[in-house]
Amino acid sequence: MNNISVSGRKEWQFHAKDWLDYQISYAKRYSNLDFDYEDIDYIFGAVDAVSPTSLWGGRIAGSLNITRLDEYWMYDHGIGIKLPLSTKSFDDAMYKDSIAFLRNHHQDCNAIIVSLDKLAMRIREDFPKYRIEASCIQDIVDIPRLEKKLSSGLYDTIVLPIHMNDDLEFLENIKDKDKIRLFLNVECSYTCPKKVCYGTTSKINAGKRDIDKMLCSFYDLNMPRTFYKDEINWNTFYFDKLKFDKMGFNKYKLLAPWEHQQRTYTMYKTEQAWIDRPWKEIEL
Repeated sequence: MNNISVSGRKEWQFHAKDWLDYQISYAKRYSNLDFDYEDIDYIFGAVDAVSPTSLWGGRIAGSLNITRLDEYWMYDHGIGIKLPLSTKSFDDAMYKDSIAFLRNHHQDCNAIIVSLDKLAMRIREDFPKYRIEASCIQDIVDIPRLEKKLSSGLYDTIVLPIHMNDDLEFLENIKDKDKIRLFLNVECSYTCPKKVCYGTTSKINAGKRDIDKMLCSFYDLNMPRTFYKDEINWNTFYFDKLKFDKMGFNKYKLLAPWEHQQRTYTMYKTEQAWIDRPWKEIEL
């Protein structure tokens, strides 16, 4: 069963096959995670689109990740594209401007990840072939809210925030585990105390905020992380998939295992001490 969504946030020059081979090899080296192409349901990232969209979320738009060559190689291997349209800034004009983009990848094998119910509703009505996932940006952290999302009928899958992997009681109490996607590794949101980047990134992508007005709880607000475990190399850290399998979960999300994407340097107390120093003391 295809159940692992893999990050395709790579430089466009790297072919999808090489990128997957790298992630497969890296995971085998540092964890008990053993998977291959047939275990992958989607690759997510920015696509080579004829028509643009301002609905991108999670990252500042502009970089191409998945080329047309990647796309058709993926289809040949039973892997779909997942479009991270997880903007938190949305209006009718943005949606209308994105219609051509949405049509371009409207196939049964593809999916869209969103952070707004109203966008999910529009896509569900107008583009029914897409599978729709609720982004971890929705920050669903309790059973009542989770059940409300599932009962809405808008989402095929709910992606939980990374830190919910640690709440085993919560995970055990989830009834529809087959509709949940858990992270297999981490990035900076795991220990982020206030994910201000999601909102500012969305506004930048929508043309409603200057790119130099991007905010980060680490760099701009100097906020400490929710916890520190500096003895862990977060770039080689993986959760125990077998434990989650035994609990009844079968859908997972795998991040790109490199610092540029994971930004795990922000998760170390030594780095927090560096950023907390007065600016005049920092060596440029």
